[in-house]
Amino acid sequence: MNRRVLCLLLAVIMLLSFAACGASKPAHTGSSSNSASAAQSEETKSAVNDNEAQSAKFTLWHSYVGSDQRTEFMKEIMTQFRAKYTNYEIDEQQIPRDQYQTKLKTQAAAGQLPDAFVIWPNAMTIEFSKAGLLADINDLLSRETEWKDKFIGRALEEFTVDGKTYSAGLGVSVTSIVFYNKALFEKYNLTYPTNYAELKKAITTFKENKVIPIAHGNKAKWPAQSSIISCLANRYTGSEWLDNVLAKNGAKFTDPEFVAALTTFKEITDMGAFNKDFSSIDNVQARDYFYRGDAAMMIEGSWAVPDLIEKLTPEMKPNIELGILPAFEGGKGDANVMSGVSATGIAINAKASPEQKAAVENLIMFTTNSDAQKLYAKSNIPVSYKDVDIDSSTSDPIYTKLTKLISDHPLVTVYDSALNSEQADIVNNGLQAIMSNQKTPEQIAEQLQAAVK
Repeated sequence: MNRRVLCLLLAVIMLLSFAACGASKPAHTGSSSNSASAAQSEETKSAVNDNEAQSAKFTLWHSYVGSDQRTEFMKEIMTQFRAKYTNYEIDEQQIPRDQYQTKLKTQAAAGQLPDAFVIWPNAMTIEFSKAGLLADINDLLSRETEWKDKFIGRALEEFTVDGKTYSAGLGVSVTSIVFYNKALFEKYNLTYPTNYAELKKAITTFKENKVIPIAHGNKAKWPAQSSIISCLANRYTGSEWLDNVLAKNGAKFTDPEFVAALTTFKEITDMGAFNKDFSSIDNVQARDYFYRGDAAMMIEGSWAVPDLIEKLTPEMKPNIELGILPAFEGGKGDANVMSGVSATGIAINAKASPEQKAAVENLIMFTTNSDAQKLYAKSNIPVSYKDVDIDSSTSDPIYTKLTKLISDHPLVTVYDSALNSEQADIVNNGLQAIMSNQKTPEQIAEQLQAAVK
């Protein structure tokens, strides 16, 4: 069969398939109410009847599995979604986070992406959109303005490229929270450090008393970058510097302030700030040191909160506080900020059929509407709406502390949300190399700068 005949045949098949699906208008949203008598959210009031939605079959890949913060949320929300949209057939694949991005990018290179998949904001969204792999949701945002207007800015902005928006964040991810055991600080007459000198004193004191200063697991290589260097580097460089580096606007990774940040990171490593097996265990395993009281601090993201709430003993939980990295002398950045980003969001394959696109748009709304935001809070996930009625009297104290921390400290760029894949790999591998004394801060800075094209 020649190419022309094959194309004509495919066109006829697609036309017949579309006709078979009918011409009914797709629903644009869904309610995640727990009972038929529950009040509908504002977003669902304008939606067409569920039975009018076209039938659709689509694949969905996501990384909300195992110890991921959104695992329980996703189980519950997908159960509700399937119950509401019985005419959708969903092949849902759950892939652990440390494998997910590699598999997704491999499939992208092969042109075999699933119909719907979780995507990271900023750099990954830019890469995929520039490659023509994503379908935008601008029409959905135009139709559902009440839903759109409830989001905090970054929830949509960080998925927007050249005026086209490709997803909406399922909450917010803060990456540089310092969880600390105040009972251990009090035991050794220490106060939580507000500057580098105090941090070094705390590290030295805990080491002398056989307490791990900071529990850390960097086997996957991204935790040091996401949870430590993103905020630490900002303390030295300020927020505009990274944008200027990537835009080649007078700043470079080899600038003294960035090298100083990497040098500080090496200094605290050489002081013994971390557990000795930091390179062979992951961040989830490292938490066990903290849970047992063997470590005084851990630097993690908001994704760790559900695990803390579940695993901390009732006796230990009141001793756990949340803080930020201290100030560093000579730094150009605001010492009050934390690193953070919109959470991941569900994106649509550019090759999805109209029926699949409509179905996934419904899923995007369903996983981010007012009812979903309340489920975020119930699941101890920071919300992505401007105003959500959260009952602090029923919230876990650690989640309450998290929401206050977020309200008190502005968020700045997480490095792997701004860097492309090559650059992110360099910094991730480079930090591990610095920690193991295989490379110097200057070498990593030079390697990163060489990757700015």
